[in-house]
Amino acid sequence: MEYEYKVIDVADGSISSLLLGEGRIETAVLEAYINAMAAEGWRMVFMEKVMQRHLVISDRETLMITFERKVPEEERESRATRVIDDIIDAEAGSKRQGRKATVGAAAAVTGASLLGALSVLGDSDT
Repeated sequence: MEYEYKVIDVADGSISSLLLGEGRIETAVLEAYINAMAAEGWRMVFMEKVMQRHLVISDRETLMITFERKVPEEERESRATRVIDDIIDAEAGSKRQGRKATVGAAAAVTGASLLGALSVLGDSDT
């Protein structure tokens, strides 16, 4: 394994996304992320803008950035043997995150239903 890769996402400000309907990724924040990765030997090779659902009610602009760096010669063999473990760990983390999102969405729907029911009950009392 000669190269290794890391993908990070840099999101816009969630408050501005929620309140204004659109957010902006600050140039200084993006620059700080890229420089921090470069300081660790990573080189940016790809960047893509994606829209992701945020808080069930809004979309959030995110930059997915891919970095690469050379694996030192003495670490290549041991790094190559860990690749499968990294995949297993990443998939397990993704499943945990998906379960959290499902629980959060279910709670939001349940809360909205309860508020609607309470509103109907309140209206029937008048």
